[in-house]
Amino acid sequence: MYQRFINLAIAAEKLSELPVLDVVERRVLNLLSVYWSNDQKITVVEAMNMTDEISTSTIFRYLKKLRQKGYLELVVDEVDNRVKYVSPTKQTDKYFAKLGKLMSEASK
Repeated sequence: MYQRFINLAIAAEKLSELPVLDVVERRVLNLLSVYWSNDQKITVVEAMNMTDEISTSTIFRYLKKLRQKGYLELVVDEVDNRVKYVSPTKQTDKYFAKLGKLMSEASK
């Protein structure tokens, strides 16, 4: 089933109107989704330290790339202007909805 999902995801990515993500961008977005799916806010600093697999400077660089591609936005904290939260955009919601649909199709 997983291989079927991967094949569907690759085919859908080629036809998608969403900007293409590389492997690291997908990994960072997936790690962030764990926080978002639990209704947790995550700061840029916390995001940079959310895994030992990827260096903090690399994560920061990819956060910038994902923001430029429209998958992330930074929201300034209401109390402390220095704190910025990493938030998903509607494009991110579309991306995860597409993956969910593909998983459903793969399981049939």
